[in-house]
Amino acid sequence: MLSKSSGAKAVCASTVFLWALAGQAQTDCKPAPPDVARLVEIRPGFHRVAGPLADFDPCHRSVQLSMPGFFADKLGEKPPLMIIAHGGGGPGGAEQEMVRRMNARGVATLLYDAYEMNGFRYRGTLLFATGATNESRQRMIFKATLGAYQWARQHPRVDTSRLLIHGLSNGGSVALNMAAVVDPTHVRAVFSEGAPAAGIGMPDQIRVPLKMVFGKLDNYGGKTEDDWMHLRTNPCMLSQPAQDAAPGTTQRCSLRANPTAQSLSPQQWGDQLKAEGQPLEFWFYDDAAHGLLAGAIDRGMRTYGSGPTALRRYGWIGASPDAANRFTADLMKIIKATYP
Repeated sequence: MLSKSSGAKAVCASTVFLWALAGQAQTDCKPAPPDVARLVEIRPGFHRVAGPLADFDPCHRSVQLSMPGFFADKLGEKPPLMIIAHGGGGPGGAEQEMVRRMNARGVATLLYDAYEMNGFRYRGTLLFATGATNESRQRMIFKATLGAYQWARQHPRVDTSRLLIHGLSNGGSVALNMAAVVDPTHVRAVFSEGAPAAGIGMPDQIRVPLKMVFGKLDNYGGKTEDDWMHLRTNPCMLSQPAQDAAPGTTQRCSLRANPTAQSLSPQQWGDQLKAEGQPLEFWFYDDAAHGLLAGAIDRGMRTYGSGPTALRRYGWIGASPDAANRFTADLMKIIKATYP
């Protein structure tokens, strides 16, 4: 088992500032219990997460509730809020760039670290980027994101009738599952970017408009250069349901249900929902790989695990400036369309 932090929590300065402005004491802290999540090595250098998972803790030091600046666009009396579910490696450059772009355009953002909330000390390592199962990462991120949504929809400083959810990679899988459990009176749209098929599965029904976002060069985790994320299937044994998620593919395809079968690809799943008249749309971008706001395209490789069982996979990330800007403009078009 790898070491974890002691669980000591510190309130993020931005959160303190906003609650002070609202004239309210921070009384809804939810520190993780002592027995929260532990890592179990399933092969050299590769792990799954076992045990109870932490709730979203608004007092945790990783929480960044960022408001638009004085010179930012003003969209309404209170800003809309984008909840950002981070990717498999934790909050990184792509998530911080989303914060910067949204804040500059009048959108508040809520970003947090689900792994740190579960007591893991992993910064500076590849522990979660390449050393843990998708379902383990997604289960932690989903529980934190569900709690973040429940907290945000009562926050006095944002327009709680205009919440958005964005997730990248493993966070993208979390985001599309959030589309099945949120209340449409609060959440206007969900943006799932670069979601893999393996993890916590995909829901049978969604309740709000869902945009499935992929770079046309996204082969992240692929066995070959043209193993595109949106077309990839995985063995069902690589998926497990998340606590409090809506019914979906894991009821038919998971470690316990038809484990040797193959999952649907994100494209196949999305096409099924579209054929049923559900509010799902695909956005594809030229000159873009995995993570449209991750910077210039990097055609690198990734190694999962270590020793003789290590797996070498493609891992192209980033996008051209034009693709990143088009993605940002498309996000803002959806957000602005919620206003009369």
